[in-house]
Amino acid sequence: MARLCLLTASAVAALCSVSTAQEVMYGAGEGELLFGFSANYRYAHADSIGSGADETESFVANGSLSWFLQREHELGFELSPSFIRSELGGDSLDLYAGGFYNYNWWTSPQTTIYAGPQFGVLSTDTSGSDGDTAFSWGVHAGFRYWIDPSVSIDIEPRVSFTSLDESLGGDQSVFDLLIGLSVKL
Repeated sequence: MARLCLLTASAVAALCSVSTAQEVMYGAGEGELLFGFSANYRYAHADSIGSGADETESFVANGSLSWFLQREHELGFELSPSFIRSELGGDSLDLYAGGFYNYNWWTSPQTTIYAGPQFGVLSTDTSGSDGDTAFSWGVHAGFRYWIDPSVSIDIEPRVSFTSLDESLGGDQSVFDLLIGLSVKL
């Protein structure tokens, strides 16, 4: 009988400890900030009536800071400097600054899929010609895998559209593949 009471007490204690265990929450929640840094490979194609087709390839840095209205809704600001070499010659220093919105789908406690628009300003300074500043917009989708409750690995493809001066390539459509890390602050 004493053995049965001891086993029952042990079982009740084990159940109580399981029910009081806290589940770990990965990622940012309402009112929290997320800092992101990524680098990406970029391929861009611009059509210009005066200069034919221009193709460029470059690597770009990207930093972002976002705030979560709710766990699903994220508003942010990003800054992205880049140095570009064109196949037609000349170098370009570009700086993009803009805002974005993400809707986050939590497919598991550690996995987030997100998508949304981005809007901003692209300023370009090309060697051998005058620079230009133009409105840029686009859409993106991404995947975050939280390796820790506060750190994620991010992969984000995006498409952006900008209308620059004809001497700088005219209308541009750009595909980026950002790969980076995000840290909950």
